[in-house]
Amino acid sequence: MNTHRAAIIGLTWIAAGPLHDPPHPVFGHIHADNHAAGYLPIENVTVVGACDLVPERNAEFIANWGTHWPEARTYTNYKQMLTETSPSILSVVTPDHRHADIVVAACEAGVRGIYCEKPIATTLADADRIIAACRAHDVVLSIDHTRRWRQVWHQARNLVRSGDLGPLRRIVATLAGPRAMLFRNATHLVDMVNFFADSDPAWVIADLDESHAAYGPRYAGDGGHDPATDPGASAYVRFENGVRAFIIANKDGVARFELRIECDHGRITIDDGAGAAEVSQLAKAAPLGGEATGNARAMRWTMPAAPLAWGGLEAGLREVIAHVEAKAAGIAPPAPLVSTGEDGRRTLSVLLGILQSQQAGNAKVTYPITDA
Repeated sequence: MNTHRAAIIGLTWIAAGPLHDPPHPVFGHIHADNHAAGYLPIENVTVVGACDLVPERNAEFIANWGTHWPEARTYTNYKQMLTETSPSILSVVTPDHRHADIVVAACEAGVRGIYCEKPIATTLADADRIIAACRAHDVVLSIDHTRRWRQVWHQARNLVRSGDLGPLRRIVATLAGPRAMLFRNATHLVDMVNFFADSDPAWVIADLDESHAAYGPRYAGDGGHDPATDPGASAYVRFENGVRAFIIANKDGVARFELRIECDHGRITIDDGAGAAEVSQLAKAAPLGGEATGNARAMRWTMPAAPLAWGGLEAGLREVIAHVEAKAAGIAPPAPLVSTGEDGRRTLSVLLGILQSQQAGNAKVTYPITDA
């Protein structure tokens, strides 16, 4: 088994927070809630480098992880780290608007697999630079929209794709609470809308929270630190395949993350906090070519959890490594990536379309769009 040399750029909590105490052995291990913890249970990975512009974060990394990876060196210059540690796997966990230069430099330095935090970038030009560099250097790229590695979302999408509930018509997606920031957290919500819609957006109409009514058509945040720099928003998105999505990501109300998937013969409600999905399905489906009968009764049932899973971060890192190893061996990977650069770009295009619609007086913005 080949050992992969990994490195992390950006050392905030989601990158390298402290490891939790282990649970009782009967429960297995805790799902990783940061990148360093995600690497730890992967047997053939050793972290050799970590980088942050803030020296105190480098010191925190050593305090939290130095006993696990004593050979890891810390840096304040990521290019120096790439040159001196020669990682094959890289986590990019910097503020949103700084991803592109780092990913391009990593590709040129010989990194083979990159796990990049969401959103992929804050401009389409930067997203395109990232995707182009990875293609040119044959680098595996995955974007950490973490719910794409959680089983309940795949179970729900498999049910939609089975056709048992009839055609998908509408998606109502809700994120509420003070952290309902469009680029920081609502990117997860929009990505899950895209995950189910399975189509490119055709147009969007949007309305930002009143506190950000004058926000411009371009990202003006600080990388996700201050909620005041990142607006909440409501939007109506029409997809090319006819699916309609209502995106409600406002900072008022009780904090929650929820999707309601509406089909002709049933619906699925997914509560992200509970990690559960409830299905309401017509007991009597419509006859072939006909309409549903008026006296059909609804059956409600909770989707059972699948038996076992790694946490989202660990699963994403394992997937990148599996694809890197498949490329090296000249064989097909075990399955397609669940969160590609193109997926990340599609989500970013909806976020930017929302800003452009607001700036245009809540007008319809038609795709494809360019940076404003």
